[in-house]
Amino acid sequence: MNGADSGVVAGKWYIGGMWVRGLCAECNSFAGAQYDTAYGDFATRLWQWLQVGTRVALPSTQPVSLAPGRVSRAILSGMLGISPHVRVLHPSLADQMYKGGPVALPGGLSLRVAIYPGKAAMLAGPMLTGLLDGSSGAINTLATVTFRPLSWALVTTDTDDMLAARGWIDATDWLRYEDDREAHDLRWLAPHGLPVVHTILHSPSNDGMQLYSKDIAPLMRGRIP
Repeated sequence: MNGADSGVVAGKWYIGGMWVRGLCAECNSFAGAQYDTAYGDFATRLWQWLQVGTRVALPSTQPVSLAPGRVSRAILSGMLGISPHVRVLHPSLADQMYKGGPVALPGGLSLRVAIYPGKAAMLAGPMLTGLLDGSSGAINTLATVTFRPLSWALVTTDTDDMLAARGWIDATDWLRYEDDREAHDLRWLAPHGLPVVHTILHSPSNDGMQLYSKDIAPLMRGRIP
């Protein structure tokens, strides 16, 4: 099936990062002021540690500090921008983010995270990948953000168990931390360390079939030089 038959139109590659017009100016400014610096600091420290870890035998638990509440809410605010459909399905989630402070995910959802050291990047809204391994399993996500050094997924209960079996850390409780919790040791939040994944969820492969609607699932792929 070619692109014309499938209804999928290939996009263009642009230099200048990955972004979407998904949040209003007020929410975007609030997220930037409250959360983005904390996320950037954590990502920088983690990446620096990983670069050393490729040359020196270091323990699997990463001795990196972070503000778990602000880091997790930074990624969740981005997911609400990438996937406006989440705000339709779970309006209480958007209301909590607008008020600021700790967030409780609606029942049936969880936030998962893993280390991703690759150069490819992807932002995606609701997608489902049916596994072709005879298990009848599927990876069902409402939003995913993969940008070195981390990969995040807002997942439904059925997929939560599958990612847990693959070692992805449950970061749902990170959302409950107050903004003023500046430093927390990652080794306490993830005693066995964050797992390293080398493939992006929903990447085209012979092991699965990707299903999504271009009307509700924005999909952006990029590459870090």
